[in-house]
Amino acid sequence: MKKFGKRVASILGCGVLLLGSIGLSSSASVAHAAGDQPISDAELNQYISKMSLDEKIGQMFVSRTPQDTAQARADVAKYHLGSLIVYGADFTSVEGSTPEAAQTAFKNKLQSFQDSAKLPLLIGVDQEGGSVSRLSQNPLIANGRAFPSPQALFAEGGMAKVTQEAQQVGTILKNLGINWNYAPVADSTADTDSFIYPRTIGQDYTATADYISQVVPAWQNTGIAATVKHFPGYGSAVDTHTDFAVVTKSEEAFEKEDLLPFKAGIDAGVDSIMIAHIVMQSVDPVYPASLSKSVVTDLLRDKLGYKGLIITDALGMGAITKFAASHNNVPVDVLAVAAGNDCIMNDDYATAIPQIHQAVTSGQLSEQAIDQHVFRILSLKRKLGLLTAAQLETKQVRVDNVAYDQAKKTATVSGTVVDSNWQTGEPLTVKDDQGHVVATADVGAGGKFNFTIPLTAKAQQLTLTTGLPGIEDAQVTIEPLQAAKVDKTALQSLVNLGAAYAANDYTSDSWGKYQVALTAANQVLTNQEATQAAVDQAAQTLQTAITGLVKANVKINKDALQQLIDQVLAYDAKRYTTSSWTKLEAALAAAKQVFADKNATQPVIDHAVQVLKAAVTGLETQDSGAGQQKKVTFTDKKSPNKVRGDNNVMPRAGEKVVNGLVILGFVLILTTAGMIWWRKARD
Repeated sequence: MKKFGKRVASILGCGVLLLGSIGLSSSASVAHAAGDQPISDAELNQYISKMSLDEKIGQMFVSRTPQDTAQARADVAKYHLGSLIVYGADFTSVEGSTPEAAQTAFKNKLQSFQDSAKLPLLIGVDQEGGSVSRLSQNPLIANGRAFPSPQALFAEGGMAKVTQEAQQVGTILKNLGINWNYAPVADSTADTDSFIYPRTIGQDYTATADYISQVVPAWQNTGIAATVKHFPGYGSAVDTHTDFAVVTKSEEAFEKEDLLPFKAGIDAGVDSIMIAHIVMQSVDPVYPASLSKSVVTDLLRDKLGYKGLIITDALGMGAITKFAASHNNVPVDVLAVAAGNDCIMNDDYATAIPQIHQAVTSGQLSEQAIDQHVFRILSLKRKLGLLTAAQLETKQVRVDNVAYDQAKKTATVSGTVVDSNWQTGEPLTVKDDQGHVVATADVGAGGKFNFTIPLTAKAQQLTLTTGLPGIEDAQVTIEPLQAAKVDKTALQSLVNLGAAYAANDYTSDSWGKYQVALTAANQVLTNQEATQAAVDQAAQTLQTAITGLVKANVKINKDALQQLIDQVLAYDAKRYTTSSWTKLEAALAAAKQVFADKNATQPVIDHAVQVLKAAVTGLETQDSGAGQQKKVTFTDKKSPNKVRGDNNVMPRAGEKVVNGLVILGFVLILTTAGMIWWRKARD
């Protein structure tokens, strides 16, 4: 308490000095011009309808300012960033040895960012007080002032002390050029060991809700936007800066406890609500709250009826990086937009903006939803006095889309001449990088135009101009004509076959023709501009050369194969079983084919001999009685009708002689017996 007392004394002692030392003037670029007319919703929507998709997406990003201020200014312009967030380094890096000099340097730095923006920037800061106080990082900018936590202030002076601090610090922020504070903290927990406890008011849910209802107007009455955080409430969850946090509390318990302070903030008209990265298991057990449509849209936007700006906590925090890593590096920025967040706090806008653009193009996200997010962003800028009617119209030629037709070899450019005084029918001139007019286009209603230009082998840098002063020209790059897709698969396969060929195996003439065709094929393969016709012709030529390869005159001996074929041709199919003879015929046919092949190698010939021999050995005879078939081992090549190894099988000529003698014997016996019987009968 003594420490808190010293802080309060410090506040009281230098409060007036601080408020006096930090200038109250505001930049003309971020304030209403004298006599400027209020901007209607219709005018906002009309302006949004003329913005390019990337301009809209850029407005949704809240990004940390790079320490290289030149780079920061360039990125603000290039990516159409809508908001920046300043951290401690932005305060400590400014020059100046006195409070006035440091404050001036800081304001000039922020103003340089504003000057780089097409539309005024929301510039935010985490100025909660206590452990989260960016103003404390540079005593010169803070003029030596302390910034106690709301919990310490409440303990010392009740709610009056807390709201007084909000009013004073809000004024300091506004005069420095900061217009958005990511405070107050609406979390509540009884766990004094929780990481979030020191940042809370230190009271129960009901008392915290009362705190929020009073401190939100105190902040916002100074002309800056307040943010209640971290929806739906950390409670006793772990710190999602470093880890993944799952809260198992029921939805009913959330409504009776954690959501009370947020409802109070909504009723108080808080400008924005920040979404935490906790997993609200009772509502969405898979996605962190910041990436969950069930939490952001269904619960906060629809059920609680919140109509203000919704912003994610930083997507670079550990909870989100771990979630992305465990889900195939899903683009979390796209998920955040799909969930219903208006603003995305992420420094990697160079990657995220194209991802969101692609999601809109593919239909994963709707451009209508993007328009609604941008409307809420511009509405807040309008409320804070950042946006003027004059700023909503920058007279310029704007390229909205380039559509390529590779078949017709053309590109169609469509766009808008942004000028409320533009007269329909006035021409637009298109020039190349040499200043030559390559096309013209009539500008129609609403400043819309389109023109078609032929594609060329090289990219074209075009300038679109009205030729009138005060209207900015547009530049567009037309991509070169894409080469038609060529399929080289078949040609590559033929080239790969060459690895199995050897020059010594073929005649020099046929091998030479093959080498010529192979060289030409390889040249076509490596030629990035080769047409499909050239590829197909190279493949056909190489195939012809392969087919024309002639085996060299190597010593090939087919005598054994010839003798075996002749031997088998003398066999009588009737003597052998059908199955064994069928196998022999197949082997014989294969052997004949090899014998007739002039390119057959010796190993192939020898193999044919072995196969045919095996078929001969497998022959089974028919004349040994049922179940007594005998195999032929191999036929002697000198006596085709005699089988070696089977003595019961005689040569065909011998068999005929024996059979004839047997029959003749039977005839003689019968004749003799008949004569004897006849003589006896006669006697």
